[in-house]
Amino acid sequence: MKNNILFLTALLLCNVFYSQKVNELDSLRVKFCKKNCKEYKRDILLKSKGQINPNDFDNKYFERFSIPSVQRMKIFPFNEYDSIYIANPNLIKDIDEPRNYLDAKFHNQIRAISLSEKERLSNILFNYSKKNIFIRTGLSNSVGCDCIQEEYPKVILLFRKNGKFEKFIAFPDNGKDRYNFTYEEYQNFDWSMEKENMILELFSKDILPDQNCK
Repeated sequence: MKNNILFLTALLLCNVFYSQKVNELDSLRVKFCKKNCKEYKRDILLKSKGQINPNDFDNKYFERFSIPSVQRMKIFPFNEYDSIYIANPNLIKDIDEPRNYLDAKFHNQIRAISLSEKERLSNILFNYSKKNIFIRTGLSNSVGCDCIQEEYPKVILLFRKNGKFEKFIAFPDNGKDRYNFTYEEYQNFDWSMEKENMILELFSKDILPDQNCK
């Protein structure tokens, strides 16, 4: 019974901690909002009450905020990890999703991302948003080729702390939940296909050449 109480307490503390992280991002976005700010404040209030805006289905995507780089580096996950690496996948046959992309066997080429890339990545994640924050798109269209390359992500971001990779997120997601963040942690990414495409463009030099799919 005592162990169950301790576990429940730890779980509640964890949820409170990551809720605070998300609220920090919301607060910064309110402070540095530059477009459609009235609507954003309204929707943040609705979200805090567990409600959605049923009247606005505008899916427009744009640079809505201007959170400075110094502030962005204080937001999860950038404030939690020593460094971030980018890898393209080692294409191993007969291993289906879900895959643990922390495992080195899935890393073909790997490198630490530069400070400039980290700043651009944080800008994409935290300053871009849809007009309707309740709409999330996470699926990408497959080419439809019978090719192992289509079964893997194009790039993998690896988050390192104390010399060990602890978290990953891979692109495109293709509806396969290619990340090991908790639900609460994942909310900070404010995910969308548009962000996926921008991140793939940012790390385009790390993407393996297309195979001759048949």
